[in-house]
Amino acid sequence: MSTEAQILDPQTFDQVLAEIRSDGSQLKWVVIGHPNEEPEQLDVQHSGSDISELAMSLDDTQMQYALVRLEEAIDMSVTIKFIYLQWIGSDVPFAKRGRYGIIAGFVSGLLSPYHLTIKTSSLEETTEEYMNEEVGRQSGQISKVREDVDPRQAAARPSGAPKLAAPAVSLQGAEVDVADNIEDAIAQLRNVESEVNCVALHYPENNIKKGLEVKHAGSAGVGGLTELFVEDSVIFALLRVIDIVDEIRTVKYVQIKWIGDRVKPMMKAKLATQSGEITRILGSTHVTITASHRNECTERAVMDRVMAASGSKKVVG
Repeated sequence: MSTEAQILDPQTFDQVLAEIRSDGSQLKWVVIGHPNEEPEQLDVQHSGSDISELAMSLDDTQMQYALVRLEEAIDMSVTIKFIYLQWIGSDVPFAKRGRYGIIAGFVSGLLSPYHLTIKTSSLEETTEEYMNEEVGRQSGQISKVREDVDPRQAAARPSGAPKLAAPAVSLQGAEVDVADNIEDAIAQLRNVESEVNCVALHYPENNIKKGLEVKHAGSAGVGGLTELFVEDSVIFALLRVIDIVDEIRTVKYVQIKWIGDRVKPMMKAKLATQSGEITRILGSTHVTITASHRNECTERAVMDRVMAASGSKKVVG
């Protein structure tokens, strides 16, 4: 039995799914998730053109769903295969898994049609190599028939590189123009001896063609970013915070993806296809927050998410 969930941005959702199924597209994967861990809500979180980057978008504290496009070489021809991946984060509490589970049928319907299914908590089963092996194994047994398989079986891709023309669109997940100072700013933040604990990146005038630049780098934490979070802005922020775990000060990193309510739908669609590369630029984090309201990005809200992920948050019954 399944129930429905609300798609927060249906237009962007439809555009990205249409893009991944387009024959001329370079988009190879898209990840759908629950914003702020709300089971009744869904939104596009990440996407990209390099399957090796898929694992970077999967969070052990979340339940996520991916559609992966693979090309399988059979008898000198290339066949497109779609894989439905249900990611079950190993740190998702058992009780919460049940809440997410009631919409599993709805999500699989949204991402249909596809050829094979993978349900996993292992990053090894999200690699292109693993999926290639599974698709190859299945191709020897099944001909032109869609089949949902056991989670330990599952999908795969073709061994040949796609013989596709370059698309005449700007939705290219692995190609993001970045300013020279971005690497230095992030390196400073990652240095725990540095005073810099927050870095914000943006596209000037919300124009992707102008490339990604540093908007802010400072030592005021998320509080120093508040004025940047406005309704028509897009901000990708990286924070360094301190979490107390078993009375030990522990450094944690947080990514905030701010997309204001007034950002145009086409811009949102383009951003969705570049999220995977931007995640790579920012580096691994313990928590990812997608937000469009300031109350989702307060210091309290951020630390609540960090402590919930680490288990350091005390729940009073």
